[in-house]
Amino acid sequence: MKFQPVAAAAVLLFSSFLHAQTTAFSYQGQLNSNSVPANGLYDFRFRLFDVSSNAVAGPVTNAPVGVTNGLFTTTLDFGSAVFDGSDRWLEVAVRNNGSAVAYTKLSPLQPITSTPYAIRALSASSAIVLTAPLQGSNVVGTIRATNLPPNVAFLTSNQVFTATNIFNGVVTANNGANSFSGSFNGTFAGNGSALTSLTATNLTGTVADARLSTNVALQSDPALVFAGNVTASNFTGAGHGLTNVPGAFFWVVPTNGQIYPNVGYICTNEIVPVTLTLPAVPAIGDTYKICAAGAGGWVIGQNAGQTILAGNLSRTVGQNWDAFGPKTNWVAIASSADGTKLAAAVNPGNIYTSTDSGATWTQRTGSLRTNWSAIASSADGTKLVAVVGYSTYNAAGKGSIYRSTDSGANWGLSFGSSSNWSAVASSADGTKLAAVARGGPIELSSNSGGSWVPVSGSPGFLWSGVAMSADGTKMVAIEANGAIFTTTNSGLGWLAYTNVTPAQPAAVAMSADGSRAVVTANGGQLYLSTDSGVTWITGVPPTSGRLAAVASSADGNRLATAVGDAVTSGAIYGSSDSGATWPKFIGPPDASWSGMASSADGSLLAATAFGGNIYVSSQSRTTAGTNGYVVGSQHSAIELIYVGNGNFLPLNHEGTIRAY
Repeated sequence: MKFQPVAAAAVLLFSSFLHAQTTAFSYQGQLNSNSVPANGLYDFRFRLFDVSSNAVAGPVTNAPVGVTNGLFTTTLDFGSAVFDGSDRWLEVAVRNNGSAVAYTKLSPLQPITSTPYAIRALSASSAIVLTAPLQGSNVVGTIRATNLPPNVAFLTSNQVFTATNIFNGVVTANNGANSFSGSFNGTFAGNGSALTSLTATNLTGTVADARLSTNVALQSDPALVFAGNVTASNFTGAGHGLTNVPGAFFWVVPTNGQIYPNVGYICTNEIVPVTLTLPAVPAIGDTYKICAAGAGGWVIGQNAGQTILAGNLSRTVGQNWDAFGPKTNWVAIASSADGTKLAAAVNPGNIYTSTDSGATWTQRTGSLRTNWSAIASSADGTKLVAVVGYSTYNAAGKGSIYRSTDSGANWGLSFGSSSNWSAVASSADGTKLAAVARGGPIELSSNSGGSWVPVSGSPGFLWSGVAMSADGTKMVAIEANGAIFTTTNSGLGWLAYTNVTPAQPAAVAMSADGSRAVVTANGGQLYLSTDSGVTWITGVPPTSGRLAAVASSADGNRLATAVGDAVTSGAIYGSSDSGATWPKFIGPPDASWSGMASSADGSLLAATAFGGNIYVSSQSRTTAGTNGYVVGSQHSAIELIYVGNGNFLPLNHEGTIRAY
């Protein structure tokens, strides 16, 4: 080993302890310089290391230390704590006495032999002779775990107790992974996870539902099944699923507030209506009955996501009308079966379409700007057909037929003959079409307007209207001078019926199955048929004005007609009894009505005014959510059933009821 600047080699020896009762021990060594024993005074520095070369004690500096012929002796004291039975290594560093240079470490480190460990044999207060076994009262410091018996329990390892253990003090287990098994007495705190065989009488607090036996009845369970008889003095709730109940539907006199299922409410307020709100979470099949005995009537309000399907409240349709679209010369309108898609034509002008039941309208610039006279739609609203009447845009003064297969976004020529077209009709799927002209034959198409064929033998009358059944097999065509022609074989053969002589027929409509038909005339006359046009009867005219437009629901029960060419007195009339009676709608304004359309269920009516707007009356459903409601006047009644998805359906109704 090199030592600078003296360059000494050392051989290190340990001596015995100076005194057994202290922690100091003598260290004896030999120091050579350039292989020659050193002489003189030197400074020494000592440190202790563990087996991992980590310093655990020191440094201890002894200066000066005399060296004679290479030999020296000095005393070291690192205390007792460092000698815990683990291996220790001594580092020796040396320099000339009084030198300012750094110590030179001698290597290798020197192992501490057993002799220094004798400092742990005796206590500092007595000199007891060690015997076997060692008396525990005389042991100081920490005994290594490896020196303990194998049955000692350690905090840092898993323990298995094979004998009975009694803990008289408080036992605290902070780790959530602690596991106890066996029998325990006393009090435990914590969540008790994984505890078994607990005595129920010692439980406090609330037991979770999942910990209960499967035959325990829970109030929150919607599907309880009791194996035996249930006896109770009083039941509350909707009573879903109860059978063999001898009671009746109970009626109450309500005040404002929420209503409950399977209960009837008789509203007796004389001035202000009783406002009732539907339940927020109804069950399918729940029914609600409300009637008004007082003059105040009633109002049924809704919750978020709820709607009342008001399509069969036929008496409300046509009473409230909203104006939409630009004010212009509208001449015709058509509707899809559900009433969401509408198409209307202007003369002269373009075609407009709506996909939200008329609330907004889009001008279709792809359509020709010309003298449109009529328009028809398939049931889904995707296929449209429109015809042009007398047109100054055509050199011959006649128009053509155009079609669209994308709800009116794009239009193309349908290759019909050039005629002064007055009306057009479509089957439900839009494949079968019929068009009539003023002075030309009836023409038919069986390929959505791809090609047209004139009806053989049909006269060149002044045709004013045509209607078609949903399957396209039955049709009615009217002639302005007083003739009605019908067909029941898709137009292969036509018959003229003369049991009535209409006075200048103006418009015609037909039910979806073709069994019911209605014809209106210029003098306010009405003609009705219930056998596909085999026979006709003269209806009670609602007015003497020119009934220029008429529309029918799919079942033919709900009809609407409007007066045209009378700006100051033009009115709209409706019938909910297949044309037997025609009360006047009080909602629409007086206008020169030119066209009318109806949804399949009659819950939506749309009418066009020449020189005015498009007007829509829709009662297919209330406004969704809390803004929607139904109003009933005195002596009105309604029964609602919840059918799911937030929808309530009227089962029965009586009196004047309006939906908003």
